[in-house]
Amino acid sequence: MKNGYLLVIIFLFASINISAQNYAVDNIPEELKKNSNAVVRYSSTDFTYNDIKSATEKNIYVITILNKQGDDLSEFVCYGDKFRTLKSFSGEIYDKDGKLIRKIKRSEMKETEYSEDLASDSKYYFLSPQTSYYPYTIKYEYETGWKNGILYFPVFAPVSTYNVAVEKAVYTLSLPKNCEYLSKNLNTDIQPVIKNSATLDVYEWTLNNFAAVKSETLSPPARQIFPLIYLTPSDFFYDNTTGNQNGWENYGKWQWSLLQGRDLLPFELKQKIAEITNGLTAREKVKALYDYLGKHTRYVSIQLGIGGLQPMTAEEVYRNKFGDCKALSNFMKAMLQECGIESYYTEISTANKRLCKDYASASQTNHVILQVPLENETLWLECTNPEAPFGYVHEDIAGHDALVYKQGTAHFVTLPQNPDSLNLMKQNITVDINDEGFANVHVSKSYELQQYERIASIVKLEEKEKINRLHKMIDLPLSTIKNLTINEYKNSIPVIHIDFDIDVHKYGNISGSRFFIPVNPFNKNSFKPDKERNLDISIQRGYRDIDTVIINFPSGMTIEAMPEPVSIKSDFGEYGYKMKYEKGRIEIVQTFLLRSGDYPKEKHDEFLAFMTKISKTENSKIVLKKQ
Repeated sequence: MKNGYLLVIIFLFASINISAQNYAVDNIPEELKKNSNAVVRYSSTDFTYNDIKSATEKNIYVITILNKQGDDLSEFVCYGDKFRTLKSFSGEIYDKDGKLIRKIKRSEMKETEYSEDLASDSKYYFLSPQTSYYPYTIKYEYETGWKNGILYFPVFAPVSTYNVAVEKAVYTLSLPKNCEYLSKNLNTDIQPVIKNSATLDVYEWTLNNFAAVKSETLSPPARQIFPLIYLTPSDFFYDNTTGNQNGWENYGKWQWSLLQGRDLLPFELKQKIAEITNGLTAREKVKALYDYLGKHTRYVSIQLGIGGLQPMTAEEVYRNKFGDCKALSNFMKAMLQECGIESYYTEISTANKRLCKDYASASQTNHVILQVPLENETLWLECTNPEAPFGYVHEDIAGHDALVYKQGTAHFVTLPQNPDSLNLMKQNITVDINDEGFANVHVSKSYELQQYERIASIVKLEEKEKINRLHKMIDLPLSTIKNLTINEYKNSIPVIHIDFDIDVHKYGNISGSRFFIPVNPFNKNSFKPDKERNLDISIQRGYRDIDTVIINFPSGMTIEAMPEPVSIKSDFGEYGYKMKYEKGRIEIVQTFLLRSGDYPKEKHDEFLAFMTKISKTENSKIVLKKQ
């Protein structure tokens, strides 16, 4: 009897040891370690769709973190709300040899309902394991219960980001017999293996031995590179509503139904609208009501039940003085309707430019704006941000696909996008240098359109923070910024003007009778292209810079050397540098246009040559010599 128990114990320890050894780092194929910060050893999602109202999701996730850059990938994050609940959880940490270091208790997990949302029934489960050694392996096993309806199934996204490899990832979808589902493959041709049972139709997708993709300068967005499979039920029930997602027309009918009856306004607001818009043109009315919206409401995310997809009523927004993107857009729509101006509720994604036109799903959009077609122009209103210039299409939505809801369904449109050349930063700089290298500098800068967006936050900073931010833009370490003024103009082409003076204690380097001064330390190109390229080049945001620098220097100096004029034209953009010299005065004009777009990796040598020549010019020096 004792021997029997002994055999059982030996067997159990052997089993544990074999299981642990599977997680030894030495067992990872070398080709999966290459370029990797982490390797997913095993990932499985088993999703059982019980019926249109409920499902069970079981997950196992094992990942080896190879270095500090991979630490974030060891974190556990699970989202819960009225539709999903974390039912069970266990975790384990292993060392490099696959030896179990410790088990992770559920009590270690942070479970919080806190958010910036004023009203939310969401809950986040979060765990960040702390280790001081590399490599290590984390294993999570957990189960989530789905309830109150299912609009979409979990996405199969086995590769999370660049510099991550995957040994094996499995996704299993179990459906009641003859239940129709819809799917969309991106960046992969993986097809499911069918493993039907007597009661279920079972589909299994598998990814094996996916080598890490090394991140490169201007890498394409992850959504364009890594395997991704969207899955949804064709017919669905969601929080006491029903619909069909077989095509955007059907999905649009359901979303349209969520908007009906939510545009009623109280009598007192109707009177106010009449007062605000009296005697104005149609465009002036839209502007007046947009200003009213910004002054009398604020943005608050609302995620209550189906509220994640349905706006609060216009009357609720008026009464509470807040709303999310859906509610504020719907409220603005109701006010415009009151004064006879038609407008349309519009869904868009701020993360992805393109929507899948042949596959409908709620998960593809994350934001709502308002379309206002007038006689001579179409306005796009960002109703969530009172700081946004009226009618300005900001860079998070410019050129993006959108769904405009009218006539009972959704219609595809693409928002306008300004040419890269109009995203302009222009600066005029005057530098007065003495013979000891001290300089007084005056800088006048203007930023337009998307360049305006990228600097706009400076307006609300404290004075010290404004100066610190400007210091980071110039390559003059021994300098002091003073006399700063900033003016913002929220026109159809929004502009920020910035003026300031700089005292520079060392403008260049003096060596004997020679004075080496920088060509333009006020605007240096920050791109550093890779010497080798495996990925296509993706320039998401294009722009144009025009710099004029006037350098006044002592009469006792002459120019001994200066860079030759440069003019470069490429598919990627254009660069120009020229210098004009008069006695005691140098005028430099530098222009740079970077064109947005996706370029094949075969053009990398051209891109490298383009940027290298620019960098060489910008890093060159003007040599002054004392007479």
